[in-house]
Amino acid sequence: MNCESAKPLIESYLDEELDAIQAGHVQEHLADCPSCAQTHAQFLEQRTDIRAYAPYYKAPAHFSDVIRGALRQADRGTAETWRWIAIAASILLAVSFAWNIARFQSRDSSAALTAQDVLSSHIRSLIGTHLLDVPSSDRHTVKPWFNGKLDFSPDVKDFASQGFPLIGGRIDYVDGRAVAALVYQRRQHVINLFTWPEAAPGDAEMARNGYHTVHWNSAGMTYYAVSDLGIGELRQFASLYKQ
Repeated sequence: MNCESAKPLIESYLDEELDAIQAGHVQEHLADCPSCAQTHAQFLEQRTDIRAYAPYYKAPAHFSDVIRGALRQADRGTAETWRWIAIAASILLAVSFAWNIARFQSRDSSAALTAQDVLSSHIRSLIGTHLLDVPSSDRHTVKPWFNGKLDFSPDVKDFASQGFPLIGGRIDYVDGRAVAALVYQRRQHVINLFTWPEAAPGDAEMARNGYHTVHWNSAGMTYYAVSDLGIGELRQFASLYKQ
């Protein structure tokens, strides 16, 4: 088994949804492939975070007793049968609805945790000494610097003529993985643009403690622009990068 065939199965392997043969092949591949092993570790960490922070909903224990009682009552007559079947179906529908709400809330919580992690990384870069690994306004210097340091090549752009000059880049860590942080400036404000390969949830914005975050996806990459700029100017920066 190679990486191309193993990676789509890693999440199912973690959830124990594979048969014994497939699971064995994936397990053998993970033991020999550091890249896929890292992906597996990221899924495991994400699941742990979701279980720790996301709200959990469990159907009340008496639901099963109510459904069984409804089925026993069904033997009392045709009209009674359909009435209790309707009741049982309604109960099952309510349980399914509650489960789906919990599922979507868990997904939203995971996205919120990523956004919070990105914001924390931005703040750390401002108060520490690790804002720039490669200080340069030349994108042809910044982009090659990442070669061999990441398993992807970030798309480095410069918007000096539009008032958002590139000032460098660095490697940072988000969700337990190495990501590219491209650093831009708007007057005295710093913009960190975090990017890495991922099919993350759709476009979103977040405001917290005077900072704004704009998130979008493009060509299999996810992007988080973070700054203490006003949301209008940060959206302007995001629009320039998307072009």
